[in-house]
Amino acid sequence: MKKFKFTLEKLLDLRGAREKEIQNELAGVLSVQNRERMKQEQYRRAIREQHEKFSGRLKQGRFSYGESVMFQRYMEFAHMVVKDQQVKIERLEPEIQKVRERLIEAQKQRKVVERLKERKWQEYQYEYNREMAKEIDDMNQKLHIKSRLEEARQE
Repeated sequence: MKKFKFTLEKLLDLRGAREKEIQNELAGVLSVQNRERMKQEQYRRAIREQHEKFSGRLKQGRFSYGESVMFQRYMEFAHMVVKDQQVKIERLEPEIQKVRERLIEAQKQRKVVERLKERKWQEYQYEYNREMAKEIDDMNQKLHIKSRLEEARQE
């Protein structure tokens, strides 16, 4: 019997490659979003540090009106930057969702062909086993006939 060959193997390969391509695209968009999250966290950390410094100076009584105004402006600006980062992060969500949906569709398309390949493989195994059983039966029948002929000759 011939070796198993799935005729749609190239299609399966193409669909697998398409799925990987979309996975890479998703990874890229998520990477951009994660960078924005990291920037946002850095800004938040800087705000906390500056707030602690100012609080320490305030407790020690070592601050001037000018420093207080500068700190207030810094905090307003820093909070605005954090909000801008949040807007950037949220703006990426629809794109991420679209890529995820495309990935799910690509996975479905690949799995359809994989299931077909599995079904064809099972059909091949069934036919192979049937042919093997037939060959074994033929061999057994020939052996049986041969042994009967030998018995007949000996009599």
